[in-house]
Amino acid sequence: MKTCLKFFIFALLSFLSVSRISAQEAPKVKFGKVTDEELRMTVYEPDTAAAAVILFDDGQSLVKYDVGTKRFMLSFERFLRVKILKQSGTEWGNFTIPLYSSGLSRENLGSVDGVTFNLEGEKIQKTDMKKESIFKERENKYWEAARLSLPSVKVGSVIDLKYSISSPLLWNLRTWKFQYTIPVKWSQYDVVYPEYFRYNHSTLGYHTLNSQDHTTQNENINYTQTYETSGRVIAGGGQREKVIQTITYQAHRYNYTAKEVPAMKVEPYLTTLENYTTRMKFELASTDFSRIGGEYKNYTNSWSIIGNDLLSDEDFGGQLRGGNFTEEDVKNLISVKSTPMEKAVAVYSHIQSTVKWDNIKSYMPAKSLRKTYSDKSGNSADLNMLLAVMLQKAGIMADPVILSTRDRGFISPVHASLSDCNYLIVKAMIDNKPVLMDVTDPMLPAGQLPFRCLNGNGILLRKDAPEDVAITNPPSTINTSVSLEMKEGNLSGEITSRISGLNAYNFRQEVKKAGGPQAQFETVKNNSDGIEYTNYTYNYLDSLYFPVEKKYQIVLDGGSEDGASILYINPIVSGKMQKNPFSSPSREYPVDFGAPFSETYRFNLTIPEGYQVEELPKGANIVLGDKNGKFSYAIGQMDNRIIVNMRFSIDKPMFLPAEYTNLKDFFDMVVAKESEQIVLKKISAQ
Repeated sequence: MKTCLKFFIFALLSFLSVSRISAQEAPKVKFGKVTDEELRMTVYEPDTAAAAVILFDDGQSLVKYDVGTKRFMLSFERFLRVKILKQSGTEWGNFTIPLYSSGLSRENLGSVDGVTFNLEGEKIQKTDMKKESIFKERENKYWEAARLSLPSVKVGSVIDLKYSISSPLLWNLRTWKFQYTIPVKWSQYDVVYPEYFRYNHSTLGYHTLNSQDHTTQNENINYTQTYETSGRVIAGGGQREKVIQTITYQAHRYNYTAKEVPAMKVEPYLTTLENYTTRMKFELASTDFSRIGGEYKNYTNSWSIIGNDLLSDEDFGGQLRGGNFTEEDVKNLISVKSTPMEKAVAVYSHIQSTVKWDNIKSYMPAKSLRKTYSDKSGNSADLNMLLAVMLQKAGIMADPVILSTRDRGFISPVHASLSDCNYLIVKAMIDNKPVLMDVTDPMLPAGQLPFRCLNGNGILLRKDAPEDVAITNPPSTINTSVSLEMKEGNLSGEITSRISGLNAYNFRQEVKKAGGPQAQFETVKNNSDGIEYTNYTYNYLDSLYFPVEKKYQIVLDGGSEDGASILYINPIVSGKMQKNPFSSPSREYPVDFGAPFSETYRFNLTIPEGYQVEELPKGANIVLGDKNGKFSYAIGQMDNRIIVNMRFSIDKPMFLPAEYTNLKDFFDMVVAKESEQIVLKKISAQ
């Protein structure tokens, strides 16, 4: 799976072919000058279903020397024009601008201008955005968000937005997105920086760019220096002579353009659209000021360098080497445990029940582990680093693994970058087998990760020996048995299901959210179709290391109270796949189930008295691709009973776009087979 995923991402990075075009092809759009055609547009022809369309999106990132602050600064400017076509598109009148902000390291939002144009009869109505429509909101320790809303946005509006950002944070050269959930008619991005800087450029996504041009030009840095008559530079005071000095350097200019970019489609079983959005991403690789008396510095890191730096950092690795304050508690926790797994579970359960996650995702602890332990709360790194330390005190090898959660996108396979990561879990070796743990959720057992973590590979941090770690869960299972017989004209009986893995977690969460077993059962009753649920039993809801067991007493309408001559019975009473989740004829993105899963189903029907089998579905045995999915269906009659045994499994978490057609066909066959019915015929009187 690791190789398959890397191959896919490499293909994704390489997919974008580039054709050169003339710069004159770019439309001439000016802020605040809307055209009659744009105002009268009612539909975007390339995508008639679009709720809105980005007509023009122009951005520029510029690294230039600032004489006032005597350092290089990064500026970013953007001009965006959007046409609103449907009511749901009016949300594009609201914008969020992320700004890095931590201590003295911060990005500053400069001028912001917004205007909305509406056609009232034959007259253009122009409404300017007021400054009070802009407010800032702290999102976490490192980021704040500037939020703004344009006025009078409705169907038919054209909105213009222009803003600038200045920043000393040269590493944060902004990613440019060419693709959104609405189509983009034209998008262009200019990036300019001096020869002293080198940035890695990564092109991601599926849409073909129009151009990707690189030119160079000479730029100057002019500054004033003061000398004594002797020619010695004066540090301060006693000015004698001021001389303007000039440094000439070569600037690199990159221009990227794209047109008629289709909207990103939300598909079932997708990690995040961000993984597949067409965009340009930049990472500071090095700085070299050696030609002007400075030094060279390399920022292109390997995971080995990043790992060693973190493990040498007192706030990270220093904490892993500590933890003596937990020794007494660990000793008590494992005193009566005999196996490594029992010891690991004891430590895990102790933290799980006593230390609460504050819902902040991070790979870096926010405080000392001692304080996390005493405060009984912390971020994801605080809790899981504490877990690693306490497992080590219990004699179990445990190392931190950093990763990117599903909402953030994959870790880049091209350049090692700590900025890709936002989470930390633990990999323990127990009985010579790897066990991945995340102690943030009180309803997950050790060895099961929350769904948010299932996102490709993570990086295990060990001195001089980082490792790629496939972030996966053991397969989830559902084992169901149904037993039915005819009573008083209705089919009645029992459904029993045993659920493990994330399926069990999801059910426990469902019960908790509903307010308890009885409330959840009432929801089941009220939402059922064709089944009357009369009673229930839920077992092992609080026993995380056992499958959940649920039993329902049910009644189905058998349709024989009026002496029906034919009975039609679908044997898939519970968990039937009503329709294929994959309806699109093709797909550009992988199908990501998160983890393998399997379902088994056994059906036992006592043939009603006075009836005989007229027709049974045929058996089936379907295999997907290289045995990555299986479906078997066996049915037969034994005396006065009809027995169905069915098994369905998906045996790998991710399927590439090239595998989509086979996957879709596989699900089509499963849906068709599960819809087939048993036909019983009333026995004629002799």
